[in-house]
Amino acid sequence: MIHAIKWVGPVPYRVVWFPDVQDVDTVTRLRTPVTVIRQASAAFIHHLPLTLVRRVRFCTAVSDLTQSEDQLLADMHKTCRASVRRAMKIPHRFEVLPPDQAPEACRLINDFNRQLYGRPVSAANWQLTSRHGFITQLRVDGHVIAVNTYLLDGLARARGLYAATVPREGGPLPARTVAELNRLLTWYDMQYVRNLGVRVYDAGGLFDDPQHPSSGVDQFKLSFGFARQYEYHAVTSAYLPARRGLKHAEQRP
Repeated sequence: MIHAIKWVGPVPYRVVWFPDVQDVDTVTRLRTPVTVIRQASAAFIHHLPLTLVRRVRFCTAVSDLTQSEDQLLADMHKTCRASVRRAMKIPHRFEVLPPDQAPEACRLINDFNRQLYGRPVSAANWQLTSRHGFITQLRVDGHVIAVNTYLLDGLARARGLYAATVPREGGPLPARTVAELNRLLTWYDMQYVRNLGVRVYDAGGLFDDPQHPSSGVDQFKLSFGFARQYEYHAVTSAYLPARRGLKHAEQRP
């Protein structure tokens, strides 16, 4: 389990990521006015003795990294595997860095978030990545082309948090090449965390709806052979005044 303090104005609240049943006592003893829970197991939710003010079922995409590399490749859709192999033929460099050593990657991600949500990644989430994760990136001809950020929950899970590429139109490479390098980066990331001994690769949330306007994100993730896994986001508080102010707590990771 990962946990961090965040703030709404002068009021602190706790965010806990990936709690399971063995973490129930730890979370119960937290004393911040509000606890925001991310991707809890069903067993954790069932055994937590605190009132849940809000609970949302969440679908994420995961891969079992205890499998062999050959099996992980075999799980990929044929077109995804072909894309990865084509991208490998392009001269490139794979890098793993903390955020403060990857300014170009951070800029790409912030720009992408501005386009999508109207704001860059928060300083608190960059700090979370610095303390509990890392950035991966692919360079071609000196340019950062594709970027991912991760949270690392010990050896239990590596969870993709943010991702971005250079623009597909008007960028330094053709759109198809950028897309294929983006797939290659994900494959390298899986190998990197697997070599660390991490057991589960978590590519992040799925819309889990083929009619959703952004269902292409699901298609990208599921093309790697990832499985759907259902967990829970939730909010809890032992304090009634804090519950009344929950609408100010963040709604996204």
